[in-house]
Amino acid sequence: MDDQRKRTIIAEIENWRRNHLLPEHYCIFLLNLYTEGDRPSTPASAGRGEGKRADALASGAGVATGNSSPSASYAYATRTVAPVTGKMVMAWLLGAFVIAGLILLAFHFNRFTTPMQITIFACFALVFYILGYAFRRQAPPLTHLFLTFCFVLLIAGGIYCIQQLNGSMALTLLYLGVVCVLLCLSAFIFGYAYLLYCGMLGLALIYGFATVQRIGEGYTWWKSELYWVPLACLLTGLGFLMNSGNPKWAGVFAVCGLISFFGAEIQALYISEAKRDVIQLLLFIKVFLASALFFFTRGYWYTWLRL
Repeated sequence: MDDQRKRTIIAEIENWRRNHLLPEHYCIFLLNLYTEGDRPSTPASAGRGEGKRADALASGAGVATGNSSPSASYAYATRTVAPVTGKMVMAWLLGAFVIAGLILLAFHFNRFTTPMQITIFACFALVFYILGYAFRRQAPPLTHLFLTFCFVLLIAGGIYCIQQLNGSMALTLLYLGVVCVLLCLSAFIFGYAYLLYCGMLGLALIYGFATVQRIGEGYTWWKSELYWVPLACLLTGLGFLMNSGNPKWAGVFAVCGLISFFGAEIQALYISEAKRDVIQLLLFIKVFLASALFFFTRGYWYTWLRL
């Protein structure tokens, strides 16, 4: 067979292959047969699984004819590497400098004065908060990560600095209360309900810790209930009032109110004068009352709680 006729046949087979006039593996077999294994068999438009089967058939055909080589039977797709740009270099350098700075601060942090340590904690927390706000639309997972870093840094760094200044427990509770209020405000800024949960429950814990000594002096169960039941009723009632206008925030207030309803019993576990059988009886009564309340008002909370 002369070269001109062979080229014509090969071009016709290529046309059949492109237009799917013949099966892919049959076209590859014919190409290997007429080119004597000198052309790589790379599927043009087949899927990944079909391409692998075609390459395997082409390899088998080459072995059958005795003319194909492994390099001609398999073709490997190469990935294109993005060109190095100025922004990429600056991003890598900035990340390297930030990591190096954090390592340097970690090793020499105790050598700084307390005002300098407070400034460092505040600056990093502010940077993380601003980054969380900046990425709230483009990358919400990064926003959650930055907010976590911010508030963990505020809590841990604040307690550490207060201890360095020999601050009292009242000052620590006041600082944590401010952080919890900031969490509640951030919930409305970012629109994340879990921030409001953290802020409200944190305030409840601070409230319980601040009042446990006062309640423990001459403890009576009704005195303990007076510290918690009005607060629980206030939060739950606020949830009912907000349910029609904003059910997301209403649910948060209702759940926090329900948890606060059991605050007296939880607090009584840390008071030695409290009788355990009385605590169990009060818990039983409160569980029954809370279940009855939410059963008869399930029309308000059905869509939000998915009951």
